[in-house]
Amino acid sequence: MKKILLSLLFVCSLVACSSVQEAQNLTNCKFALRSVEVTEYNLSSLGFDVVIAITNNNRQQTASLKRFEGKMTVNDEYMADVTLKDIRIEPNSTKNAKAAITVPMSTFSNKLFGLVSMGSATLDYHLTGTMYFEGPLGVEIPIPVDIGRIGSKN
Repeated sequence: MKKILLSLLFVCSLVACSSVQEAQNLTNCKFALRSVEVTEYNLSSLGFDVVIAITNNNRQQTASLKRFEGKMTVNDEYMADVTLKDIRIEPNSTKNAKAAITVPMSTFSNKLFGLVSMGSATLDYHLTGTMYFEGPLGVEIPIPVDIGRIGSKN
């Protein structure tokens, strides 16, 4: 009985250590909003491809992102929710993760729509959210992420 309990404790500690290592790998990753491109437009909505570059600086271990849920703003106005799922970033490499989003025209304020249509303003994109990795027993562990801002001349 004592051996079974010790074996169970050993297995639990291994799982916990691997989860801590995975969390550390993921938190050491660098996130950058690579691009936001208009892919489709019509009278009712605009379609965008949002590309997020995730860089794993660890030289030996893969980082695994179970999912990312975030909100994209343009010039501090909410535009859309962005979701990514099941991304593996190999050691010492960068993975470009793409999310396709559709934004209804009703979301655009008059001010923002005017900036986009004039084509002469710099738009400031910002993405914040939470990334999740899988912990022991399938529990998802959240880590907040602020991907920052890029300016884009339209």
